[in-house]
Amino acid sequence: MYQYHQERPTPSLLFDIAKGNMWDSEAVNIFGFNRTIGTDWEAVWNDGGDYVYPASAVQMSLVSASVSDTMQVLISGLDADYNKLVETVTLTGTSVVTTAQSFFRINSAIILSGSNVGDITISNNSVLYAFIEAELGTTQAAIYTVPAGYSLYLFRIDANSATTNGQKYIFFRNVVKTNGRTLRVTEATFATSQVSYDRQIPFKIPEKSDFHFEAKSSAGTNEMALFIEAVLVKNKA
Repeated sequence: MYQYHQERPTPSLLFDIAKGNMWDSEAVNIFGFNRTIGTDWEAVWNDGGDYVYPASAVQMSLVSASVSDTMQVLISGLDADYNKLVETVTLTGTSVVTTAQSFFRINSAIILSGSNVGDITISNNSVLYAFIEAELGTTQAAIYTVPAGYSLYLFRIDANSATTNGQKYIFFRNVVKTNGRTLRVTEATFATSQVSYDRQIPFKIPEKSDFHFEAKSSAGTNEMALFIEAVLVKNKA
């Protein structure tokens, strides 16, 4: 019989990880959405188009399209050495605010109160690195970089699309960049509303790796969403 106690481990390893019972592991949930997947490969994120990683650690500029947005935004990413880096920034509506710290990567950003009326952009020198769409409150990007000293294990990937016509389908693939090497793996095609990949053996992505999912349409423009469940595990010394 399943039992749990707030201080003692449970019979479910993944539940314990999500609860924070495992000192060396943490749950990672990644959500990506793109309403305008065209016939060329592009990243699955809600700003659309390709995604470019910063070439160096830089301060980020935040601004909303609405004067009503004055809430705090929590940015989670990595520094120049791929170590975890977080910072909370208070928006001032349509006036630009800048992070005090320099980010080499941004893994997510989320508002800490209310509901954002306008689109919130996080950029440097006009290059967009994170995007919070109006009313969503958080980034929707199937983009992640593994911190130094950790490995990421992918357990489940769900792909959803408005495409249900077999003559108009979606291609998608995982792009992994490590130490100057780029691998485009797990390419697949589907023409149903949802496909799910529940891995019996998790797919391991090593430390300091950038990875994101790309997609393209066989014809015209399609929508696509990704739901990714993973566990971030501290490497053995």
